[in-house]
Amino acid sequence: MKHIKLGRWLPFLSIATFLLAGQGSIRAQDPVEKPKLPNGEISSRSFVDQSMLVSKFTTEQYAHQSSMRIVNGMGYVVYQCNENTPEENQAGQVARMAVFNILNPTATATWVDVAQVGETSDGVTIGGTFVSGPMLHILNEKTLRIFFVGRLGSDTISGYRAFYKDYDIATGKLAGFKAIRCTIGKDPSKVMDLAVPAIQAQLDFLFGAGFGEQFARGISTPCDFTEFDGQLYSSIQIKNSVDGVTKLMTNVLMRSSDQGQTWELMGAPDPRLLTTEVKILAEPAITQDRNYVYLHLRTNVVEGGYVLCKTKKSDLYTFDAPVKKWTYGIGRPTIANFGKPIGMVAMFTAASVPMGGNQMTRNKCDVVQIDPSYKKYTKAFSIVDYNAVNTPFMFLYRDEMFVSYSTGRRRLHAKFGTSEIVFSKLRREFFVPTE
Repeated sequence: MKHIKLGRWLPFLSIATFLLAGQGSIRAQDPVEKPKLPNGEISSRSFVDQSMLVSKFTTEQYAHQSSMRIVNGMGYVVYQCNENTPEENQAGQVARMAVFNILNPTATATWVDVAQVGETSDGVTIGGTFVSGPMLHILNEKTLRIFFVGRLGSDTISGYRAFYKDYDIATGKLAGFKAIRCTIGKDPSKVMDLAVPAIQAQLDFLFGAGFGEQFARGISTPCDFTEFDGQLYSSIQIKNSVDGVTKLMTNVLMRSSDQGQTWELMGAPDPRLLTTEVKILAEPAITQDRNYVYLHLRTNVVEGGYVLCKTKKSDLYTFDAPVKKWTYGIGRPTIANFGKPIGMVAMFTAASVPMGGNQMTRNKCDVVQIDPSYKKYTKAFSIVDYNAVNTPFMFLYRDEMFVSYSTGRRRLHAKFGTSEIVFSKLRREFFVPTE
């Protein structure tokens, strides 16, 4: 029997496999010759070719910063978007959620506007010109909790305080927004809104009086929610900027025993320990083991790269110095655990690849395996998307790793790929040795 050469058709077979998952197995193929492309290139091409649009591209000019959950085969991706401009954090930016069947994402996608300026709940109105930073958490199979950042009319800056809304999966309805509360300084009686003054006060508690006041340009919710040891963990980010340029930023670790209504503020990595001029410790991904909680952060400069900071579970108020673990360090990292034998996998933004034409920057992402001791970081392969693979977000569902990320297929922004959100899969087959 003549062998079929599948090298250049493998990406398209990946799309078919992705769409038909759960609907019966595909007919066995004849034996094939080994693909001529290196395995990494096949993995990259398959990942990009199977990605499907889930954002509302018919009206949106900007779509970025996604967070994802999957419940009973339905995908939920929240992101910030704008129908008036392709620029980030401008007037008209709202938080939106795409809802779709993971077997056929683009064809089944519908959208729910989560939060926007001008809406009122319990007599309180969201002010300013935009909301940002939506992040998703599963309360149970009936309810999703969506966190975001905005301001009230009396607040002095955008991104001043954090809110949440609950989404009823069965009815598709959203409850009114509620302010998130927090405790500071190891004192459960000191309850405040999760807003700039509370985070500044916590930084004073950690690093000395006056330290927090230099972080005065807003907060965001950039970190995924991780449950362990009977509580929910995340972080709250706070920054300072001068003339629109951010050069100082850190994240305060926080935990909640009531699914995110109230948080206990704990320790934060000290950005002063960075050796670069820019002192940014941003957008962490959280992992943990028996003894430690780890924050994987970007420094936003090539020299700083991606860094790892850890704190003992016996003292969650003290982080060690950041240690560089991977190169570049520009985009938000995402990390998830496949379990044995693959283990922890990260996606780190890499230096853009010149490909000619009107390409987007942030078009390359390294897929990196991390050993349990966090000493060995090994690149499995790189993903290259001509339209950009920006701020990926991973979620493990029924032993499979799904990914949402920002891209720029319509070229609405001259530089970054931030006009569409797509949904793809980081296939286990990508990590199987070919030899």
